[in-house]
Amino acid sequence: MTPVCSRCLAVALVACLLAADAGAAVLKSRRFEGGQYVLVSDVAHLYHLGRNTSNDRDSASYHDLAVEADRREITLNGVQHWLSAPVHSSQGKLWVSATDILKTIDPILRRGRPTKSVAVRTIVLDPGHGGNDRGATTRNSTEKILTLDLAKRLQKQLEARGFRVWLTRSTDRLIPLESRPELAAQKHADLFVSLHLNSGGVADGIETFCLTPAGAVSTAAPFRGWQKSRDQSADRGNRADEQNIWLAHCVQKSLIRATGAYDRGVRRARFLVIRDAPCPAVLVEAGFLSSAAEERKLLNSDYRERLAKAITEGILSYKAGVEQK
Repeated sequence: MTPVCSRCLAVALVACLLAADAGAAVLKSRRFEGGQYVLVSDVAHLYHLGRNTSNDRDSASYHDLAVEADRREITLNGVQHWLSAPVHSSQGKLWVSATDILKTIDPILRRGRPTKSVAVRTIVLDPGHGGNDRGATTRNSTEKILTLDLAKRLQKQLEARGFRVWLTRSTDRLIPLESRPELAAQKHADLFVSLHLNSGGVADGIETFCLTPAGAVSTAAPFRGWQKSRDQSADRGNRADEQNIWLAHCVQKSLIRATGAYDRGVRRARFLVIRDAPCPAVLVEAGFLSSAAEERKLLNSDYRERLAKAITEGILSYKAGVEQK
């Protein structure tokens, strides 16, 4: 077992140790399949997550963290998260990639990892689709109409809490994708939230996306080894990686708690609207129109009001984490 070999990664891990007040604790890494991995038990010790209560050598369950060998899904603070690489198993021990510690686990356990107080006052909401781009469509509903209604409800909720709120569209018209994050830049937004509804097969549930870190694998992409599948380029939105994941976590947790919907997790993607955002950004898929049960809920105005309230509460939780007193 050797210390993290990458200079940048080593510096970042040392910073995590110091900020977490870990005393003499040391995170060491080992290379598997071309990537750096850290023992899950060491991570649990560093963040004081308690002892492993699982008797299965292929899984581990600590307070606030549960992992399973060969899976990219973990449970962190009660929310499912998708990692950039599967949990690795070797000689009866479980390992998680150093990238996932730095870009997922640490920012969530330390509430966005703020180095200074960050004010959250202005928010841009982005109702998906519009105009001749209808989005997901069924006999009874159209995504572009429902996302606009949800955005207007969310705007009222947020304004009642003292936020300044702008919409990328307030009517049924098509807005180019690249213009949506640019509005956030023009308004000097502190947050950007894109609102969508899902469709596909028999799936159901809610998922929240934030930008894939540079050098990591997006959730939908299969993991085929570090050298073949890593995208090394950094995008505009990667400047807020730690805040992106904290915002996504807060919003997803609030939505699942408020609705009881299936938790499809916090996921990673390089969607243009969050890739080019000048501020922390997420894209919410608030349910599946292709699911008859979820469509009935989404067509109910009271349920959409509940979704708006839940997203508002998630944003307030995010705000509490990054606005240090």
